[in-house]
Amino acid sequence: MGILNINDLKEGMTLAADVKNKHGNIMIKQGMSLTEKHIMLLKAWGIAEADVEGFNREQLHQEEMKTVSPEVIEAIEKELSDFFPPLEGSEIMSEIYRITKKLKIKQVMES
Repeated sequence: MGILNINDLKEGMTLAADVKNKHGNIMIKQGMSLTEKHIMLLKAWGIAEADVEGFNREQLHQEEMKTVSPEVIEAIEKELSDFFPPLEGSEIMSEIYRITKKLKIKQVMES
């Protein structure tokens, strides 16, 4: 099990826990296999993350990094180091850095 950011969810992932809205109402039940429609609805409802089976953030990150050359990763990390202070002890800034790095990698891969 692992809690993933809504932007990291993929079609076919299985929910390990119910997804609830801010009022505690169940939006999608545990055990459901996610579809693109589910993911779009979660975003529309303002759901930030979901608990899925078989994945965690670190595993997902490692899988994504396998498709990117070390040179590209190094160049992006160098560029981001100009904007981000040392991240030790700041969970929020670490997450912002992770998302920014992921978006930069996606940009490079699509160009």
